[in-house]
Amino acid sequence: MQIEDAKNTNQPVDIILSVSEYLERLNLALGGEAGFVEGEIMGFKESPQWVFFSLKDEGKDAVLPCGLLAHEYRRIGVRIEDGMRIKIFGNPRITIKSGRFGMWVKSIEPVGEGSLKKAYELLFKKLQLEGLFERKWPLPEFITRIGVISSRDGVVLQDLRKNLAKLGLEIKFVHTQVEGANAVPGILRALEHFAKCSNAYDVIVIIRGGGSLESLQAFNNEEVARAIYAMPIPVIAGIGHDVDVPLAALVADGMASTPTAVAHMINSTWDTLVLDLPNLARDVERGMTDVIAGMYQRIELLQGRMHTYFTRLFRAFDLVAGRLRRSGERVGERIKAIREYILRTESLLTLSDPVRNLKLGYSLTFLNGEVLKSKKDAKIGDKLETRLSDGTVESEISIIRMNS
Repeated sequence: MQIEDAKNTNQPVDIILSVSEYLERLNLALGGEAGFVEGEIMGFKESPQWVFFSLKDEGKDAVLPCGLLAHEYRRIGVRIEDGMRIKIFGNPRITIKSGRFGMWVKSIEPVGEGSLKKAYELLFKKLQLEGLFERKWPLPEFITRIGVISSRDGVVLQDLRKNLAKLGLEIKFVHTQVEGANAVPGILRALEHFAKCSNAYDVIVIIRGGGSLESLQAFNNEEVARAIYAMPIPVIAGIGHDVDVPLAALVADGMASTPTAVAHMINSTWDTLVLDLPNLARDVERGMTDVIAGMYQRIELLQGRMHTYFTRLFRAFDLVAGRLRRSGERVGERIKAIREYILRTESLLTLSDPVRNLKLGYSLTFLNGEVLKSKKDAKIGDKLETRLSDGTVESEISIIRMNS
């Protein structure tokens, strides 16, 4: 390399560089040549650490070696093989250790329907073998909180809102590009956002209008498919009705061809309430009618029994009342007889009352507190007490005469 001397522009100055320094200078110069390159794949090789292939022009001998790390290849999410036509974006670079020139790949996008279908088939087989199409979360009943991933451009969101039932549903919308391979990063960011706050939602919906296989590349991306599979709550995909169903829709827990169909799927989670409630109400009404009818029959039966019981009770009451009445009459007669007996007894007692006799002129003589009934019981000197109607007279026996 020759550099002109600042003092004498006519004399070049030689600067000697090491191989690595020279290659680094070349790589620095090549850094501004990043760009897109399109061609057909040849020599595809994949290892745990690296992916290598070359791009060639059809009908020409031009070949561009390409390489990228295996984890970057998985991140890009497109499966490729020899014979496919792709478009890559990358930086040209010379490898320091080998001195080989090639393209350090940053993105890969199949070109043409044939390559797109081939990429689709390769990724389909891989995901199918891993079982990503098998597991499906069931949609919860009565979906209320919905997270939506789509583009604000277009009418898909309006179609979804218009066809959702008026059930007070809450919709959280995240805008992202949904067209072409460039939409992958935005879709992944939206999925990551909802995954972090999945407890706040019942279901996640990814929607867009129909389109060609090329326009749906983001939904045939391995990383997008795996992000949907990893979502902790159900995902519904409504991303078009192409002949080849997008892989994201196959991985999703529910899929529909249009936003309107997605809305109907969400509405169906309310069917047990909205549609079955009238039937349930009729069943309840019918059941209540049967119960009430049964109760009326039971009441009528009880009324009949009560009438019988009360008839028997009244008869028993009349019988008892009659017996009580007759018993009362007998008791009255008995009381009357007792009253007459008492009156007779009272008359006899009145006639026998000593006080009455005393008033008639009789008296009672007591000796030592007892009635003196015979002269034999007395002797001269005894103290006597004679009770008259108006008092008593005390005396002492001085003479006792015998009846002649």
